[in-house]
Amino acid sequence: MRTRVWTGIIGIPLLIFILHTGGLILVIGVSFLTFAGVMEYTNAINRAIRPKINLGFMLILAAMLTITIKLDYYFLMPVLLIAFIAIFCYEILSGNVGIQRGSAMLFGLIYVPVMFGYLFLFENLQNGVYYLWMIFIIAFSTDTAAYFVGKSMGKTHFAPRISPKKTVAGLVGGIIAAAICTMIYGVVLGIFFGFVLPWYLYLALGVVASIAGQCGDLTASLLKRRVKIKDFGSILPGHGGILDRFDSILFIIPLIYIFASLTADIV
Repeated sequence: MRTRVWTGIIGIPLLIFILHTGGLILVIGVSFLTFAGVMEYTNAINRAIRPKINLGFMLILAAMLTITIKLDYYFLMPVLLIAFIAIFCYEILSGNVGIQRGSAMLFGLIYVPVMFGYLFLFENLQNGVYYLWMIFIIAFSTDTAAYFVGKSMGKTHFAPRISPKKTVAGLVGGIIAAAICTMIYGVVLGIFFGFVLPWYLYLALGVVASIAGQCGDLTASLLKRRVKIKDFGSILPGHGGILDRFDSILFIIPLIYIFASLTADIV
């Protein structure tokens, strides 16, 4: 626990600096998260499949997607289709007769570079930075409440085959905490920054994004259980790897962007 706390003491100010500064610093930060995440994912999946994923090929495709999202998001789908074609041309030319490796590569490209890449898009939105912070407020409040409520009150497990420690009480506690924290954040934005949205939108966002975040957490647990590892990596002492710490955040990022795109004009 002490190691986790120290990592948070160092990591949270660094995260604030990256998000607040934006520009080149954000590009560097997102690129680091993306490539570290792709490496963790590839190394994990290679424990369970044969033939193994070529890490260099995976990183090239991830770079293509990351650059595309940063420069022009509207070309993301064509580039993703090119990646799809490239992957299965590679499979055919390498003599592979299955689709397991190709499918795992496609999943990984959407799961890591595309999801993280959405962080770039908030700079193009009016008041994008206010929406950007919603991601982390919802994720951190959900994780914190789910842990403490689940530990103190949790008795009924709702996904024992994926994550034995997850309980219904923790799930509900995380959702309630996220909804409350999101509404409080909305009040702060309205009072101090003149950014006003109806309270029920904050409530709905907190509930939906919290559920998505917890599904993201369970998705990472599902992958780790399949490949029989405890953590994706060890780059963050006390937390594991990038994907261990950002598993719930990955599922929340695109939801907040969609919410921002739909509400930016009514503020």
